[in-house]
Amino acid sequence: MALNETQQLYEALKQSENALIVFRQEPSGDTLAAGLALSLFFEKLSKEHEIVCQDFEWPATYDFLPHSKNIEKELKKLRKFIISLDITETPIDNVRHEVVDNKLQIFIEPRTGIIDQKKIHTLSTDYRHDLIITLNTPELESLQDVYEKNTDFFYHTPIINIDHLPENEHYGHYNIVQVTATSVSEVVYNIIEKIDSSLIDEKIATCILTGMIEKTRSFKTASVTPRSLQIASELVARGAKRETIVKQLYQTKSVETLRLWGRVLQNLTANDRQDIVWSQITQTDFQETKTTADNLTDVVDELILNIPTVKLTVLFYHTAEGTKALVKTENGLNLIETLAEYQPLGSKNIVLITLKESQPEDIIFHLEGGLKSFGSSQK
Repeated sequence: MALNETQQLYEALKQSENALIVFRQEPSGDTLAAGLALSLFFEKLSKEHEIVCQDFEWPATYDFLPHSKNIEKELKKLRKFIISLDITETPIDNVRHEVVDNKLQIFIEPRTGIIDQKKIHTLSTDYRHDLIITLNTPELESLQDVYEKNTDFFYHTPIINIDHLPENEHYGHYNIVQVTATSVSEVVYNIIEKIDSSLIDEKIATCILTGMIEKTRSFKTASVTPRSLQIASELVARGAKRETIVKQLYQTKSVETLRLWGRVLQNLTANDRQDIVWSQITQTDFQETKTTADNLTDVVDELILNIPTVKLTVLFYHTAEGTKALVKTENGLNLIETLAEYQPLGSKNIVLITLKESQPEDIIFHLEGGLKSFGSSQK
């Protein structure tokens, strides 16, 4: 009898000896929480695993989340390269190595005789990870160097692709893409619940509920369903620390961040259709509010949440390298493609670009055209 989706997934997890959990750079709170929940689940299964996110910096907002594993900034020690020498007829007295001009030189001194080059062989071990699990990653390219520098590994290793975004490219061997879920954390809950619901303890429940609350802005967005509310209730019943989550996510905004939010609102502009809003932040704004560009992600989220008609939010700010723009969309427009000429960094729904010779009004005009074309294609 053929295995159903849940059984296939469980078999893949059961057979894995060392899995890799990976997600794109600058993950949302939902993605981070889902990754930690999955990590805790793996520990329950006594499974070796590693979490990797390019250039990851732990956000202070989520310090309260339970976790026992660090999230690595890069994929390291993926496989070993072995140099093999048959010493049956030529015993070795000493081996040493040194690096000269970025070249590794290995010195082998035989006790007697001369080493025959034909007896030197090279080989590579298997990859350290035998399973890849991607979270909230619509396409592999959004993993940037983690993928780009290890494409052979991704090509030859089974992938479990877990997501809730409709634009996901279904690149995995197992694609668990649930577009009706509020968040990737909800999808992770559905997976664990089907495999063994008894494994969902207080720590896992807290992580999953954190992701759901962050993604739905405390269950205020239109994506909330009766199913998601039921799951939230079950998580609280299993010990999820709802009060702590809400306090950490929404009641700990620094005075500095609130001041920056005020500067953004003060300079806020909208187009005629009220579907694109933008603001410009100067270096003086950052200095006087004692903030940095790292605080802008929270501001973007607040703009989208509080202005129902908004489909695109753009925050322009000035750096020593020139004017940059943080652009975010919630309607499915592919910003990587729309802003391709600006060499965007990020993912389909949030990117960072450098304007170079362009002006802010050029970017807005460009985005209006992209938004109009996208709207026409959806009819």
